Amino acid sequence: MTDMRDDRAAWAHHTPEQLLDRIAAELDVCDSYVVLVADPQTQESDAHGPYSGPVALCVADGFRRDLNSDGLADVEVSVTRLHPPALG
Repeated sequence: MTDMRDDRAAWAHHTPEQLLDRIAAELDVCDSYVVLVADPQTQESDAHGPYSGPVALCVADGFRRDLNSDGLADVEVSVTRLHPPALG
């Protein structure tokens, strides 16, 4: 999953709708996704899920909005792929 912070210039000229389309296009075939929340101050982290790709994005957005409204903009929220271990 692309982290928009890594390449802000490449994302800056997109409308919100284009950003959502671009992110959704990156949700490749994957078993599921988890939402990771990491606090750099306490060095604690939590994983939430598994979710389908679109649901994970909505959950992550909800966490980001809640954390921002609580003054915790430094807490990182990301979505990552979850692959089951290979059997055999």
